[in-house]
Formats: sequence, C-alpha cells, structure tokens
Amino acid sequence: MKKTKNIIIAVTGSISAYKACELVRLLCKRGNKVNVLMSEAATHFVTPLTFQTLSKNPVVINMFENPVAWDPQHVALAQGAHMVAVVPATANVIAKLAQGICDDIITCVIAATRAKVIVCPAMNENMYTHPATQDNIARLKRFGYRIIEPVKGELACGKVGIGHLADLDKIISEIEKALK
Repeated sequence: MKKTKNIIIAVTGSISAYKACELVRLLCKRGNKVNVLMSEAATHFVTPLTFQTLSKNPVVINMFENPVAWDPQHVALAQGAHMVAVVPATANVIAKLAQGICDDIITCVIAATRAKVIVCPAMNENMYTHPATQDNIARLKRFGYRIIEPVKGELACGKVGIGHLADLDKIISEIEKALK
C-alpha cells in the first residue's frame, strides 16, 4: 500500500501556470495530498478556485490571511511537506529563492521547509539565458534544489526558444523519483 505523500505545488506568474492545473490533477489522481500556493501574479493567469477544485484543499496566496486553526501557515505547510515543487518558476521567484528573500507565501514556505525542492523554470528565452538568472539557478543547485530545465518550444512572445516549461510527464517522474 502506497503511503500518501504531501506535495506542495507553488505556482508563480507565468503563462505556463495553466499547466500546473493538470499537474495538480495528475498528482492527486496518483494518491498524493496536494496543497497549492500561488503568487499574486499567478492569480492573473489561473484562478485559485481551479486549484482548490482540483486539489480539494484551500489555496494559499496571502500568508497574512487568518488561518482556520492557529498555526503559522508557512511553517505548518513547510513542516508537513514531503516535496515542494515550483511549477512554473519565474525569473523573479528564482532570484528571490537564490538570495533568501522571504516576502511571500512561496518563498517563506521554501525557506522554512526541509523537504526536497524542485524548481521548474518557464520564461522568455532572453530572461532564462540572462546571466543573473543563470547565476541564480546555479546557486539553487548548490542549495540542493533540483532544477528541471525548460525546453525549446513556443514561447508566449510567439517565438520558439528555450524557456518552455518541461513536459509534465518529466516533472511528475522527477517528483516521484525525489519522493522515493
């Protein structure tokens, strides 16, 4: 009998946020408990209600909302997680994670967790290949975070280039491998 794993999916403000919906659905279908965190920017691409319906759990956007039960929300989520995956990860959240900036629910949970962390970048090719982004990704790797590199594909700007979110099958495979 498979033991249920607690997975946090952190969704940031990229056009690829819609793909995180299918990821949450598939992870739940495999018997995992999934909690979704969203950046404020992510809510412009996909609604929290979509993730709440798919995960059957409340979605956390603002870490200062009143919790249902007293417990510092970012710490409780961080301690209960077996895995945190940032899907998609913008250049902004990658930079904040690399520098230890904790100014939203996603960065605070990741800083507070001892669970494995997977980061799945998705952005414009110029943003992805920018030296600052590449330095930040290298730093996250040194922290022990697993980076699932983006692939070449059609980008939101209409061009084809590197920065397209990795295939969901690959992301699920890496999450399952990390959970073993």
